[in-house]
Amino acid sequence: MRKQHIVLVLTTLMMFNPPVFAESETAPADEGHRDEIGLGIGALIGGLIGGPPGAIIGAAGGAWYGNREDREAVKKENLETDLHRKKTEVAYLNNQLEELRSEFGREMQKVKLEDRRSALEQLSEGVSLTVYFRTDSADIAADMRSRIKRLAGFLNDYPEVQLHLEAHADRRGSEEYNRELSRKRADSVRNALAKAGIDPARIHSHAYGESAAERPEKDREGMIFDRRVNIILNLDTQA
Repeated sequence: MRKQHIVLVLTTLMMFNPPVFAESETAPADEGHRDEIGLGIGALIGGLIGGPPGAIIGAAGGAWYGNREDREAVKKENLETDLHRKKTEVAYLNNQLEELRSEFGREMQKVKLEDRRSALEQLSEGVSLTVYFRTDSADIAADMRSRIKRLAGFLNDYPEVQLHLEAHADRRGSEEYNRELSRKRADSVRNALAKAGIDPARIHSHAYGESAAERPEKDREGMIFDRRVNIILNLDTQA
């Protein structure tokens, strides 16, 4: 009886295998190989454990196993293709995001520079200091030195701002003498600013002598307003 079972198993294998071999000539090598293994193993196991009916059931199960492997392989390939596409999309989006960040950074920098320029222009219009002098003197009073120091400390944070010193004298004395006196006064203020931390390259001196004096010689008290150095803030080095 056992011998008959074995013969039946072999017969069943021969019945199922020819179509597999016939298809292997046209189907891809991997698919035919899996079908062949599935049918052969299924029929053999089925014949050993169940006789002739087991051989038939085993062969069918082997075919199902081979088809399942094919479906799993296709599914895996599709998933890999989809994953590759997603990675490509993510890389593209990351590149777009980086470009947007760079553009945003450039625009923000431009806005900051424009805002700073506007703020500096307002600063130059709203901040100034006038240093007054005694008659025939270029010495700066102590209280004025402290004010110059405070101004310098403030302007050190704005290196774009230029300082223009407009030095004047009253009408007493010759025109040449008053021009030289106004130059000395401008130098005194320049030195005080430099000592307080202002880069001398930012300081521009202009000595006008008595050319802008407004008080007559008899107005001794009012002449103090002609003995002065105006510290003018500006963004233009040529002003």
